[in-house]
Amino acid sequence: MSFADDIRRATRKFTTAHDEIVRGTTIALFNAVIQDTPVDEGRLRGDWQTSVGQPASGENGRVDTAGSASIAEVSANTPQGAGQETYLTNNMPYCEKIENGSSDKAPQGMVNRNVDRFQKLVDEQARKNRV
Repeated sequence: MSFADDIRRATRKFTTAHDEIVRGTTIALFNAVIQDTPVDEGRLRGDWQTSVGQPASGENGRVDTAGSASIAEVSANTPQGAGQETYLTNNMPYCEKIENGSSDKAPQGMVNRNVDRFQKLVDEQARKNRV
């Protein structure tokens, strides 16, 4: 093996690890937001939409009390590699009110409490994907 081959092999390993860290962190963060969304009828939890390039527009009308359909969409729509903007959007008219503490079920909101854990999520994925 030449030095150049060693560098190419190392670069592939680092790129793969980086991609897995980004994808894993995105999925973990989005899933946590969905799971922390309070449930009444399931429409708020069901309206979480994962998209790439731009936020989703409009409500999707999905009722998803368990969050399983929204979580499946996260996995399906999160890119395999780093470098693309991935959005988690909720267009229910009362979502911001819930995020800002109006629900006894989620007094700290759904997004902010998980964004506060972001570094922990990155660290967990880095440990899983150590090169």
